[in-house]
Amino acid sequence: MLALVVSLLAMAAATLAIRLAGQVKEKTVQQQLTQQRMARIGQALQAYWLVHGCTLPGGAVGASSTGDAVAGGTTVPWRTLGIASQDALDAWGRKISYRSPVSVTQFGTPVPTPTWALVSHGPTGLGAWIQGGQQMPPPPNVDELANASGSALQLKPEVVGTDVPLATLFDDALLWGTLDTADCTAAAAPPVVGAPTALNLTTSLLNSIAPVSYSGRDSNTTSITIDGGAALGNITITSSGGNISRNSVPSGTAIGVCTTGCGNNNNSSLSFPETLSFKLDSKTAEKFALGVLSLDPTVQVAVTFRRNGSDIGTYFSPVVPAVGGVVTVFADLAPSPAQPFDEVVVQPQGTSRFFVASIRFCAAGVACN
Repeated sequence: MLALVVSLLAMAAATLAIRLAGQVKEKTVQQQLTQQRMARIGQALQAYWLVHGCTLPGGAVGASSTGDAVAGGTTVPWRTLGIASQDALDAWGRKISYRSPVSVTQFGTPVPTPTWALVSHGPTGLGAWIQGGQQMPPPPNVDELANASGSALQLKPEVVGTDVPLATLFDDALLWGTLDTADCTAAAAPPVVGAPTALNLTTSLLNSIAPVSYSGRDSNTTSITIDGGAALGNITITSSGGNISRNSVPSGTAIGVCTTGCGNNNNSSLSFPETLSFKLDSKTAEKFALGVLSLDPTVQVAVTFRRNGSDIGTYFSPVVPAVGGVVTVFADLAPSPAQPFDEVVVQPQGTSRFFVASIRFCAAGVACN
């Protein structure tokens, strides 16, 4: 009987440990999802700032389901920002609070000049608005109460646990950003008109502005400027993770990135986390098409859109089939919400390896393929 009791106690302890581990893992996943959604909102606010002359929208009414910006609103105006309603909720399904203008104090020290701030009211949700239009009970913690009431926002060290009094508990998550008016006051670049012909990234095109000094496939540089013609102007190509490389010698037909041992496709192709950026030096576009030569039977890519150096959206492709030696084209790519951009950053996803064979910058309303 004693052995049986000891065995049952051991099983109970193991079950408790497993359940506690599961709770910790679940919390971590929820925190990560909340951080991802808040970062996505931050990108949307940055894009809105650029497009609307250095202004930000008001918040949405917490009790409303429309997501439209109004004066005095306190939650994320998801419809005005052009994001999904789900992205305006934290991982516990509660509305993320939004402030602009705002003041923030981090661990007792004021944060210099934040332009906007977001608050997830954490696992307890005290003070948050829920999807049904009701507001959760106010938090007894004075710092969380400030975050829920529109006062100066407070970020304090996390204090959680079943034995922590509510007056001491702090589980809010904050994110804020400072936006620069110089991004909006700079002279606007003229738009690309129509759908100029795709640029095939051959060795001769890479040499169109100045000769590139190759060592076999290696260009020995991380930045090359090419002539995009009258429609596009000059385009600057920049690599991260290594030098710009070509797929064959003496005349390549596509480019990748390599660090060492560039003499084969595996090393000279583009692979995660390497990137290639293509920046219009004097124009803006509204659509983009990417042609790649994949080393594998499938390919997956991320394309991040930028304007004036700021990210305004990222396209993540599905995994698509690819045929060796045949260019796979990702057509009609654009940021969401749609807006002008002057730079795209291409990055393989997963285990994809490829060379970028062609790029095409286009105006809105035309087929970009």
